[in-house]
Amino acid sequence: AHGFWQVHPQAADAFAQVVREWADASPGARAWDLYAGVGLFASVLAEQVGPKGRVLAVESGRRAVADGRENLAGMRQVRWRCGQVEHVLRQRTDTPQVVVLDPPRKGAGRVVVEAVATAGPDRVVYVACDPAALARDVAIFGEHGYRLDKLRAFDAFPMTHHVECVALLRRA
Repeated sequence: AHGFWQVHPQAADAFAQVVREWADASPGARAWDLYAGVGLFASVLAEQVGPKGRVLAVESGRRAVADGRENLAGMRQVRWRCGQVEHVLRQRTDTPQVVVLDPPRKGAGRVVVEAVATAGPDRVVYVACDPAALARDVAIFGEHGYRLDKLRAFDAFPMTHHVECVALLRRA
């Protein structure tokens, strides 16, 4: 009740299904969920990597991290970090197989995109609430050898100009 959640009643399930299909993390793999909120996509990744894998969930909201830890308490493969994504990524040296990003409306931005690209995941699944910010970030990923492979748009805010998108980027 005190955090962000999608207003459309089917949005979370619809987005999670696309992330599940496109992330396709292998059992035992490492995955990152950036801007993790309360753990919707971290739970999807945790199911895919299984108990021998690892999911790093990064979220800046302390309340969301506390809720996420509670929501995913049975998934020991999920490690939570509370902090700004760009700061947490500076401390990372591991290579995830897949990264899921669900940034705020302004997008991830150059610093985060370059940090993700430098980590070298095979796939990036980007959930975006602003197509213009997504386009800018996809172009930055392109500078680092990633290409847009798939894109889906969702009318999660009927009768408004807002469109939610999910994009799959792959290393070229």
